[in-house]
Amino acid sequence: MRFTLFAIAAAVFGQTVLASPLTAETTDIAAKFPVVDLSSAQAHPNITLSQGGIHIDAAQAEFPATLLLCTTTSCISCFGFDLSAVPTNECIASGINYLSIAISQPSNEGLPFGVFGSPAGCSSFVQIPAVNTCYNVNPAPFADYAVA
Repeated sequence: MRFTLFAIAAAVFGQTVLASPLTAETTDIAAKFPVVDLSSAQAHPNITLSQGGIHIDAAQAEFPATLLLCTTTSCISCFGFDLSAVPTNECIASGINYLSIAISQPSNEGLPFGVFGSPAGCSSFVQIPAVNTCYNVNPAPFADYAVA
C-alpha cells in the first residue's frame, strides 16, 4: 500500500517548488507533542487524509494549521509553513534538512488533505498521519514536502 502511495505521489509531485518558512524559527510549538517514529506511525482519529488528489479549498479546511520542519529530533527547533498558503500537488524544496516533522493545528480536527514528507529530490513520500504529533523521520534527514 505504501509503495502504491509513493508511486502515485511521485507521479503527482513531478515539479519542485522552493518555499520559505512562515516564521524565522518557531522553537516551542511542537515541543510538547507526543513523539513517534514516522516509519512506525499508526493512524489516529484526527488523521490527515489524501482524497484521491483532490485538495479542498483553503477556505473550507481546518485552519490555522502549520507544518513544522524541525532541525532536531523530537520537534525542538522548527521552522513553520502556513498550510493554507502551500501549493498543492507539487514537491516543495523547503531548504531545510529536517530530522522531525509535525502539523500544529490548535483545533485538533485533522486535515481534509494529505501532507507528505520526503528526502531531498522528492524520491519517495511518507504521509504525516495525524496533527499535533511529532514524527522523527527515518532515514534522516528529509528535505522536501508536499500537500495533496
